[in-house]
Amino acid sequence: KSSVPHNSLSTHFCKMPSHDSDSDAVSVKRSNIIYATTVILLLIICVAESVSFSLFNKYLFSGPLPAPIFCTATHQVFGFLTALTVWQLSPPSFYTRTKVSSGKMWSKILLIPMAFVMNIGMNNLSLKFTTLALNQLIRSFSPVAIAITSFAIEGKRQSVPKAITLGVLVLGVLMGVAASPDFEMIGFLICGGSVIGQATGIVMTAFVMGGTKVKLHVFDVLLYATLPSLLVLLPWSYAMGEFEILEQAIEREGAGKILGLITAGGCLAASYNLLCTIFIRMTSSVYYGVTGGFRCALAIALSYQFFPQKATATSIAGICVAMSAFATNSVFTMREKLAAQNLAILQANRNNRSAEKQRLLDNDDQEEDVEQSSSIVISKQKL
Repeated sequence: KSSVPHNSLSTHFCKMPSHDSDSDAVSVKRSNIIYATTVILLLIICVAESVSFSLFNKYLFSGPLPAPIFCTATHQVFGFLTALTVWQLSPPSFYTRTKVSSGKMWSKILLIPMAFVMNIGMNNLSLKFTTLALNQLIRSFSPVAIAITSFAIEGKRQSVPKAITLGVLVLGVLMGVAASPDFEMIGFLICGGSVIGQATGIVMTAFVMGGTKVKLHVFDVLLYATLPSLLVLLPWSYAMGEFEILEQAIEREGAGKILGLITAGGCLAASYNLLCTIFIRMTSSVYYGVTGGFRCALAIALSYQFFPQKATATSIAGICVAMSAFATNSVFTMREKLAAQNLAILQANRNNRSAEKQRLLDNDDQEEDVEQSSSIVISKQKL
């Protein structure tokens, strides 16, 4: 017999699950801390790389290699090679290539490189003719352009809070651009064209892809859409005389330096796509989208440190107003998207519960049928 009283044993064994629960709670807390730390570090790296990429492009296109369209084409090549490497080496849990077999789907996918050429190509080209601060300020106008385009194409209306932030954003952009001593019409028009291209590309892609069952991963886009964009970018670059500019830059700066700058730009573009994909996989694209205002504001602030730019009190006030409105609009957009996601999850759970309930009812009916059949068989045997 045990010398320990029965009540003591009961108390001892009752406490054991408590120790396990405490251990599980500590493990969960530690995992949450590691996850949150990883997400924050990734976000900081993505924001830093986004801003660094803008600063690097401005430096490159205004100095050593003023060939923005050619460099954009090389970025596409690096993006394709990165996606190809990820496709071949990454585990299926991270990325599995989406197969596209229908011609109709291919025709829709080809809208993506056209939108890219209008958006990124013209944006990089504008950096050759305008300051980075004005470039980022004009680019912050994109929510307004997207709202107008989506209303014209899809009839989509904005909520009252978002409409107010868009109005304030327009006011801030007008103040910042009109009062800037660095304003140049050609740079403004090219950058404005890139904003229109971005808005049209986003809305049209969502419109024509709506209802399709094929969901493209960002690496699918890089695999399928980067090389077709070269069919537009390279002739465009040649027509602008950038091949001659490239030769002159090699003679002036040296082949090694130019090759290094092109490689650095391509690596920045490729790593940015990869890191953003990892961040979005760990969280959501909604959370990354809300950082747009902060990224623009940081790029504008740093541009005054690295490049010779001028500003007035009115232009600075306009920048502050525009960035605040942009960030607020992003928050409202995030809330709308999260609400839509939660509604979809709730509806899916309801459908699952209904299906499970129906399955149980069907099982009960089958069991009743079996019992009735058994009763009939037993009755016949007795007779």
